[in-house]
Amino acid sequence: MRLSAYFRQVLPLDKLILFLCSCYLLIDACNGFLLNQFGRSFGLSALYKLLILTLMLTCLSLRSAKAFLLFPALFVLLVPGPFYSWLQVGGSLAADLGLMLKLISPFIAFYYLLSLAQLDKAFALKSMHRVFIINYLIILVNFVFGSLGYGYTSYLPQAHLTQVDLGSKGFFNAANELSVVLLVLSAWLLQYYWRHQKLIFLVVAASSVWCASLMLTKTGLLGTIILVLLIPLMPVLLRLNWSRLTLLIFLMMVTISLLIWQAPLLLTHLGLAEKLQHIYQQQGLLGVLLSNRDKYAAEIWQMASFYYSDSHRFFGIGLIGVSEHLWKYWAESDPFDLLIFYGIAGLMFFVWIFTGFIAQNLKLCRLFSSELAATLVLLNLLLLLVSCIAGHVISSGMLWPVWGFINAAALIHSFADTKPKKAEPLHVTQ
Repeated sequence: MRLSAYFRQVLPLDKLILFLCSCYLLIDACNGFLLNQFGRSFGLSALYKLLILTLMLTCLSLRSAKAFLLFPALFVLLVPGPFYSWLQVGGSLAADLGLMLKLISPFIAFYYLLSLAQLDKAFALKSMHRVFIINYLIILVNFVFGSLGYGYTSYLPQAHLTQVDLGSKGFFNAANELSVVLLVLSAWLLQYYWRHQKLIFLVVAASSVWCASLMLTKTGLLGTIILVLLIPLMPVLLRLNWSRLTLLIFLMMVTISLLIWQAPLLLTHLGLAEKLQHIYQQQGLLGVLLSNRDKYAAEIWQMASFYYSDSHRFFGIGLIGVSEHLWKYWAESDPFDLLIFYGIAGLMFFVWIFTGFIAQNLKLCRLFSSELAATLVLLNLLLLLVSCIAGHVISSGMLWPVWGFINAAALIHSFADTKPKKAEPLHVTQ
C-alpha cells in the first residue's frame, strides 16, 4: 500500500486519540483530587491533554496541511505582547504559552474530527458519541460521590452563611469549568435522544438538572434548565414562519419570567438563596450577576494603564505582565482578559471563535434545517453569555475537546444525513 493511501484511512492512532478523549474527564477528576489533597497535581491533566493535542496535530499534519498551518499562525498573532513583557520583567512565559495553547485547542479538536469524518463519517460520529457518553457518565459518578459527602464543595465556607458546605463539585477542581462542560455534554445527549429515544431524553434531562443543582453554579443550573426546555422545541422552530416564531418567542419569554419569579423558592430549597441575598444587599443586582468581576476588571485596567504604555497594551501585556503587579490576574470575563493579555488580537480571537461557530450553525439551519445546528446556536449563545460574565470558557482546559467535537459534528451530520435546500453545497474549508 502506498504511504499516501495509508494516511487516507482511519489509523490506529485515531482510535488511540478517541480512547484518550473518552476518559479525559476522569484524568481531570484525578488531577483535582491530587491538587486538593496534596497541593500538587504533578501536571497529570496538562500532560495528558498535551499528549492528545500532539497526536491530533500529528494526524492533521498528515491529512490537512492548511488546517495544520492555522495553529502556528494564531500563536504568532497572540505572542508579541507577552514576549515584550517578558523582555521587560523577566520571569517565565510558560503560563502564557499554556494559555495560548488552550485558546487554540477547540480548533484543533474541530479540524481533527472533520479530517477523520472525511475518511469515515460513520466512524467519526459513532466514536464522538461514545466520547460524550463516557465523559457524561464520569460526571454522573463524580456527583454521586459528591452527594454522598466525598469530594469538595463548590463554594468556600463564609462567615455570613449558616450553611457551611454549599454546593458540590465532587473531585473536580473548577466548578465553573465543570458547569460549561456539563452544558456541552447535555446539549449533545439531549438533542440526540430527543430524536431517537424520548425515555432516555427524560433520564438525561433529570440527571443533568440534578448535577447542576448539586453544583449550585448559576451557569450550570440556569443553562441546563434552558437546554432541557428549548431543545425539544428545535424541530418546531425550524418549521415556523417569522410571525409564528415571534409568538413562540413571546410565550417562551413569559415561561422563563415565571420560572425566574419562582426562582427564590428553588434557590431556598437548594441553599443558595442566602448567599445571593447577602451579595445583593452588599453590591446590588450587578454584584449578583458578576460576583465582583467588575471590580477585578477595574483594578486590572488601572494597573495596566499605570505600568504599561498604550502601544504595549495594544498588543497585550500577557499573564506575565499582570501577575507581576497583582495576585488576582484574572477578571474572569473572557473578552476583557483576552484584551488585557493579548491586546486587540486577543479580543479579535474571542469574537472570531464565537462568530465562527454561531454563523456556521445558522448557515446549516438555513441550508439543511439541521436540528443539531439549531441546538448548537442556542448552546454557543449560552457559552458566549457565560464567557462574558463568568469567564473560563475559551481558556478552559476541560471544555475544548467536547466543544470542538460538537461543532464539527453539526457539519458532519448535515453532509451525511440531509440534502441542502439550495442548489449550492456548503463547502468545508480546511
